[in-house]
Amino acid sequence: MSKSTVLLPLIGFEHKNILSLEGQLLIFKTGLLDLSQKPEGFRRHVSRLWKLYNQNPITQAHIYAKIEEEVFEIDLDENGYFRSEFTLTKNYTDKELNTSLKFYLDKALTQKIKLPSISKGGIKRISEHRKYMVISDIDDTVLITHATSFLKRIPQTIVKHAFKRKEVKAMSKFYNEMKAQGASFFYVSNSEMNLFWVIKLFLSTREFPKGPIYLRYHKNWKDFISNRKNIGLGLQKSQHKIDRISYLIDKFPKSKFLLIGDSGQRDPYTYKFIAEKFPDNISGIMIRDVSSGKKDVEMLKIKKELMPLDIPFHIFHDPKEAIRLERRWYNKLNLKDENFLA
Repeated sequence: MSKSTVLLPLIGFEHKNILSLEGQLLIFKTGLLDLSQKPEGFRRHVSRLWKLYNQNPITQAHIYAKIEEEVFEIDLDENGYFRSEFTLTKNYTDKELNTSLKFYLDKALTQKIKLPSISKGGIKRISEHRKYMVISDIDDTVLITHATSFLKRIPQTIVKHAFKRKEVKAMSKFYNEMKAQGASFFYVSNSEMNLFWVIKLFLSTREFPKGPIYLRYHKNWKDFISNRKNIGLGLQKSQHKIDRISYLIDKFPKSKFLLIGDSGQRDPYTYKFIAEKFPDNISGIMIRDVSSGKKDVEMLKIKKELMPLDIPFHIFHDPKEAIRLERRWYNKLNLKDENFLA
C-alpha cells in the first residue's frame, strides 16, 4: 500500500462568516483508510491502530486551504496538528464547506492533500439564530468503553471495530429528539485524536446527530505507560474539555448549552467549573450514573452548590429519565428556535 499525505481528522464549523478548523496532517497508508461500511478483519483493524499510534513527526510547517477564490495559510505544530480561524467573505452552505474546501501542501496550490472518506463532512454551518446547543461526552456517555478501567478499555479499543462497539441504550433516540427540537451538537471527549475514525464511524452507524468531534491531543503508544505513572490531579485532567467548551460558549454567547456526561471520570466537576464560569449560558447538566451510586454524596454536593445559580444538575440511570427531564427544561427556558425547521 502506498503512503499519502492526508488530513485525519478534519472538523470545524462556520458561524457568522468565521470558519473554525481543527485537524492533523498525517503520512499514512491510504489502503488502511478505506473504511468500508461493514465489519473488517482483526488484523487490519489492529494494523490501522498501530500506525495511528506510531506516527513520525511532521516536518511540514504550513498547509493552505482554498474555498472558491479565498486562500488561507494554516500553521502546523511538530505533530502536524492545527487549530485555526478564518474570516470568510460570503456565506457558504454545509455542502459547499464540505465539498469546495480544498487543502494543499504548497502555496502555489499544486500539491493537493488527500481527504479520506472518514474526514469528509466534518464541517458544519451553525446559524446565528440557533438558541440551543448540546455538548456531549462520548466515553461511557453514549459509547460503552469502560473508560475508568485501563485493563477493560484497552481490549475494547484494540479488539472491537467501530461497527461492533455498544451504544449506551437509547442515547441516540434521546439525542435525535433534541435535534428535532432544534439543538446543535458538539462532542467533546478526553479520548485521543488517534481514535477519531472509530468514534466518528460509531456515531454515524448508530445515527447520532452530526456535529464536530473534539478529541484530546494525539498520543503515541509510549504515552500510555508514562500517563499511568503521571496521572494529573483535579481539573488538570479536564483542561482539554474546559478549553474546548469555553471556546464554544464564547463563540455562541446568546445560546443555552446542555452539558451531558457520566460519573465515571471528571465530567461532574468539569461541568460544575464551566457552569460557575458561564452561569448565564448553561441550561442544565445531565450525568449518567456509571458508579452504581458510589458517588452519590459527591454528586449531591455539586447539585447543592449549583442551586444558587439556578442551574439544574441531574443524575440519570435510564435515558428515558433524561428525555422526560430535558423536555421540561426545554419548555421552561423557551429554547424553541422560530427559524428552525426539523
